[in-house]
Amino acid sequence: MGMLLNGKWSSAVNRSMTEGRFVREDSSLHQLLAPSGNFGSDIRRDQLVLVASKSCPWSHATAIAHAINELDALIPIQVACGPRIEGYQVAVKGPLTNDYRHIHQLYTETDSAFTGRATVPLLWDWSEKKIICNDSTAILRFFDLIGSHSKLRPSSFLDEIDDLLAMIYDGLSNAVYRAGKAQRQDEYQEAVDLVFATMEELDERLRSQRFLVTRNLTEPDIRLFATLVRFDSVYATHFRCTRHRLVDFPNLWRYAREIYLMPSIRKTVDFGAIRSGYYLNDGHHNPFGIIAEQPVLDWSL
Repeated sequence: MGMLLNGKWSSAVNRSMTEGRFVREDSSLHQLLAPSGNFGSDIRRDQLVLVASKSCPWSHATAIAHAINELDALIPIQVACGPRIEGYQVAVKGPLTNDYRHIHQLYTETDSAFTGRATVPLLWDWSEKKIICNDSTAILRFFDLIGSHSKLRPSSFLDEIDDLLAMIYDGLSNAVYRAGKAQRQDEYQEAVDLVFATMEELDERLRSQRFLVTRNLTEPDIRLFATLVRFDSVYATHFRCTRHRLVDFPNLWRYAREIYLMPSIRKTVDFGAIRSGYYLNDGHHNPFGIIAEQPVLDWSL
């Protein structure tokens, strides 16, 4: 996987595995962006760039918040993609293409002695030439703060929203990675059991309601969708979550398709990028780089 050590790229270091278990590192630059800071509704056009991967669910959540708030004219997007020889690469086309080749260069531009993984999504400040945030939650909420079309955290539902976010992260979004990257049978089994118990609980919750909290999309809906849209294509196969597919959960499947068919969200989904992003960048699971076919799925309602 690789990471930066004192500002130098090392492909040999992987701190995400501990005794055969996948442990996700916390984002280390999220404190640089706060609602009380210098950025608000008065940010200059093209001052900030969202750097995101089309395959990464954490990036996808921020891209959805960006799309539904129609921020294209204010904050352009730089796609991170390609073979991860030194982590994510900068796409051929985009606002950062002429200046940078690898995402880790943005980290060392920000901190020449940075130690940690060069993750996406992140917000890049043109004027300061630095990352101001690499925490997907902070970025998503920032877009909601400066946008005019969505309010993803209605104040009267904050406790319920935060409880659901914790449940979705621990029981599904991160648990599929625990299953897929497990190096011990007991760790794999524990993670898979958690994945499907969580999906069953969410399927039951959606039996009698359109979305998770209110009649409109909220933050947990965006997080859940970013995982569900990848489930049958990569998690049920590449991450060995084979007990059921998303299509086996009628309420979750209906819910995922309804969100997918929202025009602003559908344009953020790229199944080809999702599959290649996982299958081509996980060498010890897929050493020959074979990209599995897209499952036969009818995403229309």
